[in-house]
Amino acid sequence: MKNNHSSIPSHLKSYIVDQDYNAYTSINHSCWKFIMNISKDFFKDHAHKSYLEGLEKTGITINKIPKISEMDKKLRKIGWRAVPVRGFLPPTIFMQFQAHSILPIASDMRTLDHITYTPAPDIVHEAAGHSPIIVNKSYSNYLKNYGQAASKAISSKQDHDIYMAIRLLSDIKENPQSSSKDIRIAEESLNQALENNKYLSEAAYLSRLNWWTVEYGLVGNINNPKIFGAGLLSSVGESYNTIYGDVKMIPLSLDCINYSYDITEQQPQLFIAKDFEHLNDVLNEYKAKMAYNIGGLKSAKEAIKSQSVCTFKLDTGLEISGIPTEIYGNTFEEFYKFEGPVQLSYQNKELDGHGGDYHQHGFSSPICNTLIINRLKDASINEKININFKSGINLKGVIKDKLIIDSKLITISFKDCKIIKGDKLLFDPDWGTFDLACGKSIQSVYGGPADIQSYLQFMDLELPSQIKPNYLTKYSNSEKKLIDLYDEIENKLNNDKVQSMIDKLDLEFKGDWLLRFELLNILDDKKDNDLISKLKLQIQEIAKDDNDLYNSIQRGLKTISK
Repeated sequence: MKNNHSSIPSHLKSYIVDQDYNAYTSINHSCWKFIMNISKDFFKDHAHKSYLEGLEKTGITINKIPKISEMDKKLRKIGWRAVPVRGFLPPTIFMQFQAHSILPIASDMRTLDHITYTPAPDIVHEAAGHSPIIVNKSYSNYLKNYGQAASKAISSKQDHDIYMAIRLLSDIKENPQSSSKDIRIAEESLNQALENNKYLSEAAYLSRLNWWTVEYGLVGNINNPKIFGAGLLSSVGESYNTIYGDVKMIPLSLDCINYSYDITEQQPQLFIAKDFEHLNDVLNEYKAKMAYNIGGLKSAKEAIKSQSVCTFKLDTGLEISGIPTEIYGNTFEEFYKFEGPVQLSYQNKELDGHGGDYHQHGFSSPICNTLIINRLKDASINEKININFKSGINLKGVIKDKLIIDSKLITISFKDCKIIKGDKLLFDPDWGTFDLACGKSIQSVYGGPADIQSYLQFMDLELPSQIKPNYLTKYSNSEKKLIDLYDEIENKLNNDKVQSMIDKLDLEFKGDWLLRFELLNILDDKKDNDLISKLKLQIQEIAKDDNDLYNSIQRGLKTISK
């Protein structure tokens, strides 16, 4: 790849694709140009004031799809990066990009059929939607702050199932070759995933905050709201309906996380922040309640509910990552269990010999106290140990090895080890070496592994397809003919050939309104009034049954002043 990705964490690089700029057709560029021209005209009045400045400073071109490599050069000047990706990224991965101040930009371009709105990530949404407002320092700080919080959020198995169902549905809806049956089956799959989700995780609540701010946020006051959300900045239909339609406006508060959303439909209500600092205030209010800031028994139980990979960080700095399944204790944590594979880390770096391969069958440990840790630190290798924990747990075994880092006892390994609590067996000598995690408390609990690069092989993170779908790369003979006509426009068609092209459109492409719209930019309103009137009538007739498209075209006609 031409871009320099050497500074990007290696586990994120597998999601980066080649933009393949030459694969965009003249139809793609015309779609982009139409969207950007009416967007710029509309958002100069109805978006946050950073929008116009942001278009220039982030490398957003108006008449051609931007090159992400050029955007990356411009974004570096304001402390961000841009990389091309494809499709819906897993939320965990998207947030890690954002936490590293990297904007992942879906490089595919929406089809003409979905020019006013697409449920699938595309370059309009990611580039023209997310990029411009980043130039505002307060908003940029919010994005980074949010990314860091979201990368620590506990997500659930159900979250992953919903993500996969949404990804499938959005891809199918964007694909013009999908049948109504395909769409119905995908919708049923999503509805089933939503119905099966009885637990709202931290990640789910944060995704709602993201939706009502980063994607569909408004700022200012209820009487004169300004748009900053990427979903609105990239939807010429929904942004117009937001300002001129009947959308309920609600002052932003943390209560927005109690509002669910449908990614495939326009939103019935939107939230208005006072300013971008207000966004951070709301985020910080939620962060204070998150398990990674609280730790302890309550947070550990929350992680167990998630049925997903989480990390317990002990007060010594030891990090235990895997799927937690049990924790004992009424007031304080006493003993915990993870199912395998489990990783032990320190300062986000996997400890030698303590990866998922070694702890493939799971991991468990009692919580220690100061007396026990001091006693074990002073004990010798091969010394027999018999320890009673305050919780009633008894450990008997022979010290095999000790790991001390920064003068702290991190782990101690036992052979011939037996652990019981009353008549309950917690570890048997036949199970092999027992590794005691040395720590007096669980200080932090967060989603995902401590050293994701080393643990990634054990995680169920499906890569979105890195191959462009057929409908974006393989064209029928009729589609190729239409692309050729758009090419002629792109190559500055002479006025005397306009009539010939109109004849071809009338004969073979009666339903194509955008090429007719492009012809209006060529015609001279002083000489070609009849042709202009004919084209306008044809365009309006084609769009009359699609209200969003019709309104967008009317706005487009005003921008060319014909």
